Amino acid sequence: MKPKKIALIGCGRIGFILENDRLRYKPCTHFGGATSANLKINYACDINRERLKEFARIGNLSKNNLFIDYKELLLNERPDLVIIASWTETHADIGILAARNGARTIICEKPISSNLLHAGRFIDECNKNNVSLIINHERRYDSRYRLVKKLLNDGRIGEVKTVKASILSSGYNGSSSIKEGGGPLLHDGTHMIDMIRFLFGEITSVRGGIQRKGRSSGYEDRAIAWIKTENGIDVFIEAGGSRKYFVFELDISGTEGKIVIGNGYERIFGNKKSRLYSGFRDLYEKPFPRVNGINYFKREYLEAKKVLSGYKKDVTSSGSDGYKALEAIHAIYLSSFIDEEIELPLNPSRIDLKEIFNLGVIR
Repeated sequence: MKPKKIALIGCGRIGFILENDRLRYKPCTHFGGATSANLKINYACDINRERLKEFARIGNLSKNNLFIDYKELLLNERPDLVIIASWTETHADIGILAARNGARTIICEKPISSNLLHAGRFIDECNKNNVSLIINHERRYDSRYRLVKKLLNDGRIGEVKTVKASILSSGYNGSSSIKEGGGPLLHDGTHMIDMIRFLFGEITSVRGGIQRKGRSSGYEDRAIAWIKTENGIDVFIEAGGSRKYFVFELDISGTEGKIVIGNGYERIFGNKKSRLYSGFRDLYEKPFPRVNGINYFKREYLEAKKVLSGYKKDVTSSGSDGYKALEAIHAIYLSSFIDEEIELPLNPSRIDLKEIFNLGVIR
């Protein structure tokens, strides 16, 4: 492949720092994913000079290829591939400028934006300039979740009826800036909402509620929702919840059995004649099928490499996928505010986060 200009904007945790975590499955960052796919990042930008300097050392970049201002980088260097790993509120502005200035492919960290209108403009600009947009909902590239999708499609647990989705964490730790766009449901839950769409089809309606701990305003510490999909599946989701641990788990219940998958584990159950009750059947655990496949970050960047080279057009996690995840999350927020079920698609003009979360005065 002809050498390309590749720029990383945002050299923080998901940009490259987490690659130093000895416990994580590698690669686990945009830098690691690009490197594993033999894509050389030759430009970098970060507002933190020390962090930028450290990335330059690890990535072997010259001083001339380092930038504090992303606008200067994009306007002067016009990179072919732009990786956006900056704060959520900056995603759309950076992406739009990249699309207008020579980018052929953009990989954007999740969520796509903090604002539905901005997300729509970002996607429109990419379409206008024939730019391929990949949103880093990395579980779409994960061999385990791809296998679960196949098992469901093959009817291994019968017809899926209900799903319990849990993204449990300590709650909200931000400042409730309007630019952030939400709390745990947005920043952790976007992965789960995306998986719901990936595995169970389009979301048609939501009914949600939020809770705060010791506050009457600001983003949620806990969000719950009842989600309906086009395939008639009921999904019950909880995000945040002031836990002292982190959980990402899908408990998928079918007519013949169930599947449980989370961070680092997967289980499958069938049914057999009950040992406890006459005339009933019990669940029993079966060996989970062997999972083969490459690391999800590597798979994502191999896809980006093919797209950048013109060998592939469609992507696994598109801008539209990113938009629909954000749309469902903001619909849950709206539902919690007006206490009504919200049908999708959602008119972006209905979302006023300042009003929904009482952001006039944070207390």
